[in-house]
Amino acid sequence: MSINTVHHLPAAPSPLMQRHVLKRVEETLARRFEGVATAEAVRATVREVASELKRSARMTMFLPALTEREAARRLQADAPAHAPLAAAA
Repeated sequence: MSINTVHHLPAAPSPLMQRHVLKRVEETLARRFEGVATAEAVRATVREVASELKRSARMTMFLPALTEREAARRLQADAPAHAPLAAAA
């Protein structure tokens, strides 16, 4: 008796799922940078980073995580030195 171990996972997440996850990234960073950056600035940064990364990505599975990290780095760099940030969740 042979066991078939072939998994049928998609090569890339669906565009709908990626949009949903990136929306959650926007919400998370908006809370983290509340009082430091406007929600619109956070949204624009996340979308800009996602667009940049997507253009050069060979694999999009980790796009949301990489987007969150880079967007947070940029927002932190733009934040005033004295501004307190919420702890990363």
